[in-house]
Amino acid sequence: MDNQRIMAAGFVGGLVAGALNSIPILNFINCFCCAGIMLGGAVALIYYDRSFTVREYINPATAVTVGITAGLFGAFISLGIDYLIYINFGHWELDFMYDVLEAIEEVPPVIEEMLYELEQDLQAGFIWGSLLFRNLILMPIFCLIGAMITRVYINKNREESI
Repeated sequence: MDNQRIMAAGFVGGLVAGALNSIPILNFINCFCCAGIMLGGAVALIYYDRSFTVREYINPATAVTVGITAGLFGAFISLGIDYLIYINFGHWELDFMYDVLEAIEEVPPVIEEMLYELEQDLQAGFIWGSLLFRNLILMPIFCLIGAMITRVYINKNREESI
């Protein structure tokens, strides 16, 4: 394994996974079993594979390393994109929920309390720690799954062409 190629592939895959996880509208692809994050792992492994002039069998250890590396890069890239969106637009999700609730005539008190607590957590900075923690768990797992699925596909096509 070549560490420099793994890091480059991990960064490219993490960029894809982080962007698809954080950019509004694009992040809807993650509603399908975190497909955007798995796509980041797949892109990372394809990038790693294409960086060699002679393409060989990709062993599971390489796919695991590339997938987890992409997931770790993706976690921090996603947090950075989330922060940039927050700086430019604020808590747009919370504003959207308030707009929806204004259109409703009778809002249950439980919902109002939940939104108040969410707003307090957002103001306290709790959300950044929880986002990073969530990303550090989910991103590597799903990038790993995407890389392993792609590994099977790449190796299958190699065996057929031999």
